[in-house]
Amino acid sequence: MNFRSTNPEGYVHFGGDVMSGAQSTRGVLLSSNTVSPVSDNSNEDLILRGKGTGGVIVGASTTPLNFVSGLSTTTIPNMPGASQAVSTMAAPGVSTGDMVLCADPRNSLSTHVTLSRAYPSAADEITLVWINVHASSIAAESTGTAIRWTYLDRT
Repeated sequence: MNFRSTNPEGYVHFGGDVMSGAQSTRGVLLSSNTVSPVSDNSNEDLILRGKGTGGVIVGASTTPLNFVSGLSTTTIPNMPGASQAVSTMAAPGVSTGDMVLCADPRNSLSTHVTLSRAYPSAADEITLVWINVHASSIAAESTGTAIRWTYLDRT
């Protein structure tokens, strides 16, 4: 590669990889255009974190990203055959306009309804849209159907 820094404050060019944390339990490897965690463990997380209240900015965006996850409960309502219905659940910190992802609890339900959509309907609340594709009606699931959720907070 022919690229060279011309920063007037000074610069260093490394011809190979750079590893930080060699004397610690974990570190970071800079190799070509890849940042990877290193450790003696079989698996290691890579943590990206801003300083203080600073966030992490990805790509050409100017807005920091913040992924928030949790587990909440909801009650799936009674549904006639071939219908849809909604329920809500608490999700602390979510706001309208945030991008929400929810895991479909299909394997834990006895009714086999499908979670078709999830969206933040108010502050701290996610609305879930359920579809009953069967010809017969279903009774509400017991209260406390657990749903895993994640939202992308762009504040």
